[in-house]
Amino acid sequence: MKKTLFLSATLLLAAGAARAQVDTVRATTLPPAQLAEKLYNSGVAKYNQKSYRAALQDFDRALAAKPDFAKAYYNRAAVRYELKDYQPAVQDYDQAIKLDPSTFGSYFGRAQAREALKQPAEAEQDYGKATELKADYAPAWYYRGALRFEKADYQAAKADFDAAVKADPTYAYAWHDRGSAQRQLNNLPAAIQDYTQALKLQPELLPALLNRAATRRRAGDLKGALQDYNDYLAKKQDNALAYTNRGSTRFEQADYKGAVEDFSKAVALDASYAFAWNNRAAAYLKLEDYQRAEADATKAIALNAQYAEAYLNRGHAREMLRQPDAACQDWRKAAELGLEIGNTHAANSGCGAE
Repeated sequence: MKKTLFLSATLLLAAGAARAQVDTVRATTLPPAQLAEKLYNSGVAKYNQKSYRAALQDFDRALAAKPDFAKAYYNRAAVRYELKDYQPAVQDYDQAIKLDPSTFGSYFGRAQAREALKQPAEAEQDYGKATELKADYAPAWYYRGALRFEKADYQAAKADFDAAVKADPTYAYAWHDRGSAQRQLNNLPAAIQDYTQALKLQPELLPALLNRAATRRRAGDLKGALQDYNDYLAKKQDNALAYTNRGSTRFEQADYKGAVEDFSKAVALDASYAFAWNNRAAAYLKLEDYQRAEADATKAIALNAQYAEAYLNRGHAREMLRQPDAACQDWRKAAELGLEIGNTHAANSGCGAE
């Protein structure tokens, strides 16, 4: 009887103490499932604050409390991806998929981690599964399309980019990359339209300007190409490729002085850019500045000893500088490297047999 009274008194005391404090419950008193949920929510909040190490600890503890917690595996995988721990991230996604195979996000996340691990075939499969589970999720189509583009499967890549822009018509990168697939498939007008749409959606997407310029040039629209290069270079002046391509466009328009200016800017930005040195040599040949042409072609050859076009151009310059033997040697070298026209120049100049 006394024991019963003692227990009652203890319970009353505990109840009174609870009413006197803030209405909270210690985490250690929660059932495992509730504790796991609390730690999971804390981990999500820390992830959103980019406190990845702290988030990782919370997800670890959540999984210790509830080992079959699929969402915790999924989110711990996302944290590990941000920390560049890609293989553990894949393992967590594996477990999340095992526990809940119907969630597209786990397949998409695992695909991203597998890409980071240089496993494109496996990543492509996972993106495909993500599209099966959620056909209106544009990034899954887009990233699979990018992988297919990289392996030169341009028709399949285009199909994926088609699906991406259908799922999200505002997806500028999908329009841009579909333009690149169209370009590889030689659908030049369609490529130009796609690059234009990408720029409408995201005017600062400068690669779209550069790629539209290249496509317009290939389609014979030199004026349009030049305008795109001008617009690009007005915003970004540190790209040697852009100057070189604008220089080539000017060359094709017979603006050889303008071409020299652009090739000069390209080599000032990148002195190891053999292509720009050789192109400037070609422009100097057109301007009949043979000394500079020879010097630039020689620089291109020093940077790339297998550069057939540079030997050809240097041969032309040396011919005009009254160096016939040296010219013949350069033309023959160009032919040896695959430019048969080198032999034609040698023959027409009476080089004769070696």
